[in-house]
Amino acid sequence: MDDNESSGPEGTRMPSSTADHPAAPQRGIAQPMHPQVLGGLIGAAGATAFVHVNRGDLPGSWPLAAIVAWAVVLVVFVWASLLRSRHLPVLPPPGPTAGRVYGFSVLGMLVGMAGGNALLNAVGAAELQPAWVVTAVGLHFVPFAAAFQAPVFGRLGWWMTAVGVLGLGFGLIFGETAVAAAAVGAGLLMLIVMIVDAAAQREPS
Repeated sequence: MDDNESSGPEGTRMPSSTADHPAAPQRGIAQPMHPQVLGGLIGAAGATAFVHVNRGDLPGSWPLAAIVAWAVVLVVFVWASLLRSRHLPVLPPPGPTAGRVYGFSVLGMLVGMAGGNALLNAVGAAELQPAWVVTAVGLHFVPFAAAFQAPVFGRLGWWMTAVGVLGLGFGLIFGETAVAAAAVGAGLLMLIVMIVDAAAQREPS
């Protein structure tokens, strides 16, 4: 029997799963529309926005430090996601509810952002808005883990939610500097989580 086949009912031969026989190793830049590569690029854009939009509210030389940290982490991300040869998994098609999960998650995030920011404005705490945005973005990632069979979304979502909640709490005590630090940190965290996920996909032996 061929190595790529297994015994099925009544002795018929069935192809082995794609998990047992992953796709040939390749660089992410050669497959830009692969869900993991495309998702990483979109995530990197969001992470970059968090850093650049909020670094100006950091004191002293910290805005420059934030840019340097972002640049270093971004270079590593480009290597891990686009330039390093790895086995990109052959992913099954999303389930029938995946589209609805995605749509409702994005809608919930947008409504949550608008409602939360309006509430913070109403109570005179507008400086907390970036931390609330981090929290909303993090929560919207969580359902993707099951819907798209991508556990990285769960890890990313819960970590970002935790950073956002900490930003809200410390922002109440220390003001907008703590909020800006949380938002910048969330951007760097997004890149780091995606680096770890890409690096976990083994290189060809």
